Amino acid sequence: MVTSSDTAKSQVLSDIRSALAHFSDSERAEFNRRYDEICASENPRPVVDGALIDCFIDKHTAVHGTYKIVSKHSQIPAAVNDFLSANDLLTEMVMGNTDFLQTIDWPDDWKIERRTACKSDVTSVTDAICAIAETGTILIASSPKVSATHFYLPENHVVIMDIGQLVRHLDDAMHLASQQVSGHSRGIHMITGPSKTADVEQTIQYGAHGPRRLHAIFVDSSTSAR
Repeated sequence: MVTSSDTAKSQVLSDIRSALAHFSDSERAEFNRRYDEICASENPRPVVDGALIDCFIDKHTAVHGTYKIVSKHSQIPAAVNDFLSANDLLTEMVMGNTDFLQTIDWPDDWKIERRTACKSDVTSVTDAICAIAETGTILIASSPKVSATHFYLPENHVVIMDIGQLVRHLDDAMHLASQQVSGHSRGIHMITGPSKTADVEQTIQYGAHGPRRLHAIFVDSSTSAR
């Protein structure tokens, strides 16, 4: 039985054939040449000039993310404390059990729990795969050592990474993730700024679908802290 959808499909294909018939051999050859050229080249990328950290900061702060750059690994706890103090938060946080987070010498009097996060948690601390200068995005993988709940349930999310984990484009980040993420990872999460929405009367509300604050801390041992 011929249906109306079959008739419509036949008509569309007929129209395409009729249109193609109007092209000359030279036009077809030029089309094929350009098509092959595009397929053989890399995807077009936007220009991202300057130092990667400066490009990232511009994009990150434009969407109301905050940041801190420290010059030593040992300064990480102080940088986290500065963020907590600036927002009247307690030194209580939940975090994963990744190798990087275990290398940080957290103060003994801080309350740190290494578990999945819940709605009552106020602050989470995670590391990341990389940060993308092109978009101000942070790329994180969830795994048995770090739960995706850390990225979405607490109202404050602190991400710590080395300055060398900055990449220029999204393509670079995905390539890096394909190399680093193991089969044990549950997913890749791309986070650009704190959670916000304007669904209600076009008024920006933070923390609608995740953390209301996103704070990035970079360790740059090649320069003094900014």
